[in-house]
Amino acid sequence: MPIAVFGSKVFEITDSKIYTFDGLQYTTTLDTEKQDAEGKKPSTYNKGPGLNGLNFTLKLDATQGVNPRHEMESWEQIKDAGVAYQFILGRSPLGWNKWLLVDVQGSNIVMDNLGNMLKLDLQLKLDEYVRPGSAAVAAAKANGSGGPKTSSVPGLTPSDYGGTYGPEDKSDYKRENPTMVSMSEYNRSRFLGG
Repeated sequence: MPIAVFGSKVFEITDSKIYTFDGLQYTTTLDTEKQDAEGKKPSTYNKGPGLNGLNFTLKLDATQGVNPRHEMESWEQIKDAGVAYQFILGRSPLGWNKWLLVDVQGSNIVMDNLGNMLKLDLQLKLDEYVRPGSAAVAAAKANGSGGPKTSSVPGLTPSDYGGTYGPEDKSDYKRENPTMVSMSEYNRSRFLGG
């Protein structure tokens, strides 16, 4: 029985291969924002749960039935594909959502005199994956602009009303109704005697 499974990767110990991880770390956070109040301690705005994280190290050794270089490149391909998978630990998924591999780092690389990788430690970082985001929102956050306002109603687009108008602009944009003007003059003469 496998120790864990992530996508096509099966962590297990067999007679011919040792393919397991070390230093498993699971993180969960609460996303908050500090809001300054003059002369007081800041208040805390609770945005909700943050994305969970998962980190571990694969100790890859050619003498244990694995090809360290092939494994490093294989994990890099999984990262670059950007596909999220369940992380099955034992017999059940870890967490409520899928996981996205976001970082692959190789260290402590041991090579022979021909450049073949004999050993390496591969650090993997996974982020919880809830749903796909929007490229426009990500770009707006990166630019600090807050981004364009969008509608969640299909087919409905926001209108550009040409800016913000102040009191000085009021008379320029006032509607005119000739009937109301004449009634208004009628009422004025009738009730004010003028």
